[in-house]
Amino acid sequence: MGGASSGLSDCCTSRSDRSLCGLNDSFLGEDAFYRDAFYDCNEGNTSHDGLFAKAREQVSLKMRKASVAGSYAAFTVRTRSGVGDALQACMKPEPSGNDGQPQSAELRTPKAHAKTLPSVQSYPEAPRWLNSTMDEWTSPELPPTGQGPYWAKGHGDGFRVRSGPDYRKRGQKTESSGSMYQAISCDAIRGSEKLTDIIMGHCHGKLPPAPKFPESDKGGGPQPEWTTDCPLPRVICINLMLPYTAGIVPMRKDAGCSFVGFFHITAETVKAALSAEPPPAVRLFKEFWQGPAGAPGGPADSPDRSLFARVNPKQKKDQQRGLFKCIAHCLNPQDVKVPEMFHTYNGKPCLITKCGYIVKDPNLEWMEIGIDVRGFNILARKMLTSFRQLLPRTKIHYGFLIQGVDDEDMPEGILCDMFVHGCNMMEDPVLVDDDQPCSLAGVGSTSSQLVS
Repeated sequence: MGGASSGLSDCCTSRSDRSLCGLNDSFLGEDAFYRDAFYDCNEGNTSHDGLFAKAREQVSLKMRKASVAGSYAAFTVRTRSGVGDALQACMKPEPSGNDGQPQSAELRTPKAHAKTLPSVQSYPEAPRWLNSTMDEWTSPELPPTGQGPYWAKGHGDGFRVRSGPDYRKRGQKTESSGSMYQAISCDAIRGSEKLTDIIMGHCHGKLPPAPKFPESDKGGGPQPEWTTDCPLPRVICINLMLPYTAGIVPMRKDAGCSFVGFFHITAETVKAALSAEPPPAVRLFKEFWQGPAGAPGGPADSPDRSLFARVNPKQKKDQQRGLFKCIAHCLNPQDVKVPEMFHTYNGKPCLITKCGYIVKDPNLEWMEIGIDVRGFNILARKMLTSFRQLLPRTKIHYGFLIQGVDDEDMPEGILCDMFVHGCNMMEDPVLVDDDQPCSLAGVGSTSSQLVS
């Protein structure tokens, strides 16, 4: 108990500052039984307030999470041939590795014959992996289940987002419509260590080129292009970091893998951002863009680098405007055999705070946001490692947005979105350690060195 108490104490101490969470050393995982962590994974509203009154808060949340854990355990037993088989599987020694040590399923690393880097770069002077590890799916129909990996452009529809009037009391939502940034690439990569700072550390400061804008439907003229006069970045990079283990064993290294998406501002967003009265979603993102952020090449423990720097600790997260959220909506849940109750979380927003980092180009051309699943609660991490063999059968629509609360923020708008089909997180990520960097004039020089 002494070690566990110490781990929980350290975790609670780290919550009081604005440091970015890393690998959890606590047996239960960071914020395993805290209300705000529950809302990080399941957005709440005012109807939940009574659950968290003083002493009842911890008890209520523990009971709810125990119910989820119980359902997960029962499902695991049912999927085996019998209870005896399940218990035997729990006690059965795992196959030994070359060093003679047991090697559990969640600790197995990607095979040595996994994908390798292509010999030709997709973009001049860019790293070889960029826009080359996953093919783009361009058909309007979804690919056959089990085929991939593919990524596809999203159009900002298909999500449930907050809407007015008076969302604080009514809690109503509406269908999303349109996105501010368009997906231009998605890649699955991994390294000998956890991959962060993708643009400066692994793209060598090189950005994908601007896509060709279509002719305007209004007047037939060309659409406006991004310039430094635009108050929003040209490119957004989303780095989704997935662990290979549940992180239960303290201090065990887990490089995991990253799914990296690049998004380019649309002509409509450029026009809206330059207008005197931009739409609510554009205005919210403009304020978010102007908030605290880490600098390229800056210290990893900088308080401004963590998305938690934007949180007001005196206010419930679901009632704070300007926080970063992501949504994962599985389009084919009938093909994925998971406990039925977990389907209720499909397409629900997830607040990203302690487990997110943000880096901003000093020349204001790009922004990178990282989401480290290692910081999610233990149940979420265990679910990922237990059911990752089902990921190649999934077709998932990912969306990212800035949280709105008041009527002036409504309706919420999708910042950027992307479809990802048939990904195998063990076999598809390409090792990028041997991808040699290109020449770079200096940090923050990407604005004047666009890749053409």
